[in-house]
Amino acid sequence: MSEKFVLATHNPGKLREMREILSELGVEVVSPEEVGLTVDVEETGETFAENAMLKAKAVCMQTGLPAIGDDSGLCVDVLNGGPGVYSARYGGESISDEERNKLLLESVKGQGRRDAHFTCAIACAFPNGDTLTAEEHCNGVISYIPMGTGGFGYDPVFSYPPKLKTFAQMTPEEKSEVSHRGKALRAFAETLGAYLSERAWNELEAEKQRAEEEAAPTTPETAEAATEKPETAETPQAVAKQRPKTPHHPNYGQKKKKRKRHH
Repeated sequence: MSEKFVLATHNPGKLREMREILSELGVEVVSPEEVGLTVDVEETGETFAENAMLKAKAVCMQTGLPAIGDDSGLCVDVLNGGPGVYSARYGGESISDEERNKLLLESVKGQGRRDAHFTCAIACAFPNGDTLTAEEHCNGVISYIPMGTGGFGYDPVFSYPPKLKTFAQMTPEEKSEVSHRGKALRAFAETLGAYLSERAWNELEAEKQRAEEEAAPTTPETAEAATEKPETAETPQAVAKQRPKTPHHPNYGQKKKKRKRHH
């Protein structure tokens, strides 16, 4: 029977990705809706990793099941790492991706360097208090104009120099191979796989030890030995009294002389 994990997201694309990569571990990934939960976790963390863990712990606490959270965003050097953790709310929550990209291009206009990187952090929380994390990055530059129609978010303005394409110009397979999210998913799957293997081994060893303890025979002799009082140490006088005479004893071999009675 597979273990059930809840992914703290309403995004069907993220759910599909996580299901695909964790299915090899025998893990069943479900959405919050499938366990009767509505996710609304306030992202108050100062880093992607903190926000991912906030989501994972909140869902784990509410469902009693292992939970996975993630957070990602774009960091631009000339914007001091912005929009960073505010990537999804950059320029306001009500504007479109197209308007947000236009605002970003205006913000870096005239700058000599346009270096940027995407970051993706994934966190997992277990009911027993254990946690796992994985974080990966993808370096690139901000393009001068939006290019490509694929992807979402900042993909049309994030250029990946090794392929001479923006993320929006890549196929899903190309993007997954080099993107921050693709690398983070693979790193998390590896970390989770190692954790599950170690946990299974520890449980097997504990079960083996319990079985050995239960199978240990209890005989009258072993029971008596267990309750037998330890022998007290003998005193030197007692030892000397019990020791038989040896040839070295001065009286050894001599008969006692009979006393004559005088009438």
